[in-house]
Amino acid sequence: MKMDASPASLDVLQQLRVVVRLAGNHSARVERRTGIPGAQLWALHEIALADGLRVGELAQRLRVHQTTVSNLLSRLDAAALVRKGRSRHDQRIVHVHLTAAGRKALKAAAAPARGLLLSVLDGMSAAQLRKVHDGLAVLVDHMGGFDAALAAKPLPFTESTGRSSRLSSRS
Repeated sequence: MKMDASPASLDVLQQLRVVVRLAGNHSARVERRTGIPGAQLWALHEIALADGLRVGELAQRLRVHQTTVSNLLSRLDAAALVRKGRSRHDQRIVHVHLTAAGRKALKAAAAPARGLLLSVLDGMSAAQLRKVHDGLAVLVDHMGGFDAALAAKPLPFTESTGRSSRLSSRS
């Protein structure tokens, strides 16, 4: 096994650090300004786009596990930013609605509600996005392969830091 890291490997490592830190710094700034962690802000955004979403639909839009969305919604519900309601036709189905306070919080965020990283990725051309995807797929493969359970969790920096979140004290 090679002991010294190549300059090219170190360059890639630096690029990954910059991506993670820029996205994390952005998420922290948004949370300080709004009191709402990035993952919760993104959920509010998706609910605003399609009021009455089912919990499972929201999980698909956020590309996270349904349990993760349920926990996230519990925090938003406790902060009165969303309202959950059972379907009249099937009590197993929960629909989510944005409250007036949720709309106000989302409007006050004035940042990419889906986060900086997704906003930047959405702005790339199809060819650029394919290059990033393919490069990351190689990296993931060398690190042991794709893990759906890891992919279904929000990035750590998009969850509450606990320092400034108005939601963290209620969860």
